[in-house]
Amino acid sequence: MSEMVYIWIKMFLAGFGLLFAIAIYAFTCIGRMKMFEKAGCEGWKAWIPVYRDYCLCEITMGKGWYCFFGLIPFLVPVMKVLYSIEVSLSYDAGPVFAVLYFFLPCIAELVLGFGSYSYLGAQDPEGQVRSILNSGKTKAEEYRQQKAQEKDTRQEKPEE
Repeated sequence: MSEMVYIWIKMFLAGFGLLFAIAIYAFTCIGRMKMFEKAGCEGWKAWIPVYRDYCLCEITMGKGWYCFFGLIPFLVPVMKVLYSIEVSLSYDAGPVFAVLYFFLPCIAELVLGFGSYSYLGAQDPEGQVRSILNSGKTKAEEYRQQKAQEKDTRQEKPEE
């Protein structure tokens, strides 16, 4: 084959890749648009690239400015996990859905938007972290009290 045929094949594949990327973006926006409408937000906000993440954070976490942490390169994986968990909690979808949202957000947003999932409201990630830390402190205190009681009972028991 000639050099010209290779060039035409490369152009065709590049065009096909561009169309595929546009289709994925469109499906994601349509799904997120329906998610926004379920949450009582305007659907057109799903089509604006950075603003859509701001709105998603506002809907799921209560504070939109959390989305700017996703712009810091080393925090992107952490924020993606947080987005997945918060979206699944806000739409009452469960932990398996959080995994789906982490790996395939395009499909997950379509399922959330067009599925029977209902919007429960914004979650409070700061409060969740606080409650986890407090429960850890509570459990540690309970453990210390239990060990102290065991020590007291051993001291009170006469040795045989």
